[in-house]
Amino acid sequence: MGITMKKRSSGFISVELLIALAVIAIAVVKGTQLYMQHLDGLNQQMAAQQQIKVAEAGSKYIKDNFAAVLAAAGVTTPAVITVAMLKNTKYLPAGFSEQNIYGQDYRILARKPQANQLETLIITTGGSAAGEIDIRRAAQIIGAQGGYISSTNTAVAQGAAWQVPLSNYGVSPGAGRLATALFFQDGAIANDYLYRNAVPGRPELNRMNTALNMGGNNIEAAGTVNAIGDVNAQNVNARGQVNAQGNITAQNADIRGETYTNGWFRTRGNSGWYSEKWGGGWYMSDSTWVRSWMNKSIYTGGQVRGGEVRSDGRTYVGEYLQLGGVATEGAGCAPNGLIGRNAAGLTLSCQSGVWRAPASDRWGGSFWTGTQFANGCGTVNPYTGACSCPAGYVPNQQFAIAVFGCQPCRSYSCYKP
Repeated sequence: MGITMKKRSSGFISVELLIALAVIAIAVVKGTQLYMQHLDGLNQQMAAQQQIKVAEAGSKYIKDNFAAVLAAAGVTTPAVITVAMLKNTKYLPAGFSEQNIYGQDYRILARKPQANQLETLIITTGGSAAGEIDIRRAAQIIGAQGGYISSTNTAVAQGAAWQVPLSNYGVSPGAGRLATALFFQDGAIANDYLYRNAVPGRPELNRMNTALNMGGNNIEAAGTVNAIGDVNAQNVNARGQVNAQGNITAQNADIRGETYTNGWFRTRGNSGWYSEKWGGGWYMSDSTWVRSWMNKSIYTGGQVRGGEVRSDGRTYVGEYLQLGGVATEGAGCAPNGLIGRNAAGLTLSCQSGVWRAPASDRWGGSFWTGTQFANGCGTVNPYTGACSCPAGYVPNQQFAIAVFGCQPCRSYSCYKP
């Protein structure tokens, strides 16, 4: 009885060992698979990163030598750029490997589909063909430009969103090779990115095709800024020129120099020109008057001329008051209160609708006559400039003398009747 029990125990122990061994075997196989996948992943990473470096160097080389590459490229006979060329021209370090992890060489192929345009494809050739999974994962790591040559179609290089016939480049590297669509990069450069330097024959590379949003950052050290549309800004501070063919709209414009215009300076509302230093200026608050801000006085060494000049207070004249209007005494006038003068300069005033001389001003000058004088006039009347009386005055002989050639000489005074 005891011996039988021992045999059964030994049987149970054997089954448990078998199960444990099976689990261990499965774990070893799975671990080996995971480790191999890890190694494959490292290879894919290395191949992708190296392909990216070659693409970056090739892109810079083509940008800097665009004219030369363009001249060497044909439609199906591309210009060929190698890793050795990139190392010799310092676009890649001297120790950079010319082959990837699969022993494949790099070829940068630039073809010219039309004038002044390049389409560039980087492919790997020779070496060992990488597995389908390896090239697809490496292309995925490279990004949108990454591609491969699949065993399902060796006539094209393809990526996630692009495909190009290899016959365009005159090559057939076979399946299991990597590709990079650098022509997408060239296209993006030509259409979406702005070059810092001019590219011969490619002015569009220095032209923006969309709005430029600086995100609140400054544009420093700009020369002349020319705008064909509106320039909208909270403040515009310019030490040089601001040339615009359209409008410049801003909240404020602070100009530290002089301001010139071939048109009008226009203000909106009850505003005008204001001297910030002295607190005066000009403005309009209705459709009739141009007003002095803060009732500042107006001073000029020249003339102030207008249709009418009116003073609501006193009028002071520092020298003489010159009346240009000539009135005729006894003629009609309006309104009453006007002041004028006659042709001789005598003061007249408008009284009851008639020009009249002041009541106290009845004397109109005097003059001398004599037969020995030319035209009979010896001394003229200062009011008329002749031996006569002003209009409205009558001559009154004062006396006559016959002495020293006077035969006789007569003195007349002019009086108002």
